[in-house]
Amino acid sequence: MRTSPAAPLNPYQYEDLLVRARDPYAHAKYQVILGYLGQAPPLRILNAGCGSGDLSFLLAALGHSVVGIDPGAEYIDLARSRSAEGRSCTFEVASIEEYEAAERFDCVIATDVLEHIEDDRAAYRKLVHLVRPSGLIVITVPAGQWMFGYHDEQLGHFRRYSRRSLRALAETASTVEDVRYFGVCLIPVCLWYSRWMRRPYPVAESGDTEARPLTAPILRAVLAAERRMRPPVGTSLILKARPR
Repeated sequence: MRTSPAAPLNPYQYEDLLVRARDPYAHAKYQVILGYLGQAPPLRILNAGCGSGDLSFLLAALGHSVVGIDPGAEYIDLARSRSAEGRSCTFEVASIEEYEAAERFDCVIATDVLEHIEDDRAAYRKLVHLVRPSGLIVITVPAGQWMFGYHDEQLGHFRRYSRRSLRALAETASTVEDVRYFGVCLIPVCLWYSRWMRRPYPVAESGDTEARPLTAPILRAVLAAERRMRPPVGTSLILKARPR
């Protein structure tokens, strides 16, 4: 396998990954993804842009064989250190563009990755290439260019997406089965902290039932309910597709 040079550390993103395990929003999105997989038998899954490995561990706990890649060496080190705690996953330093696999995967998942890549169309085509003909592609991206703000700038985002633009991107190389918004309840938070106040999101505190005993349970309940809803807008988009 050929890998690209490790990407430079983004301190803002690294801090975000350190609290990802306590982020109720991220984990609510992960549950939507797990729902797309349903009761599938064990799959070979590529988690592209795996970060600290939280989603990879959830997938492995369901019996799937997971390879996580990320161009950030520090992020892979973080994922490997957590994997050593008894979670069975393989992690490699590699970008989507440079990654090569000996055989195609049953499923490729990339959560909040394409917005970091200038040529997102080429990156998406590569993800499709890594999936076997009848396999599954699941993508999440931030939604609403009108919400682009401090958080996006600090993470190095090139863009946010609309349902139409994400579908158009995916349809260049795959057949879209579903594309939905998620996180409508967090639009005010996104606008207030990132767009207007230009401050980081209160990720760790938002779901901490000890720090916020009144609001944290409400947020978790609302996000759990939204998994079963299909709001017309949201802070994220989730797409399910198959190779054409």
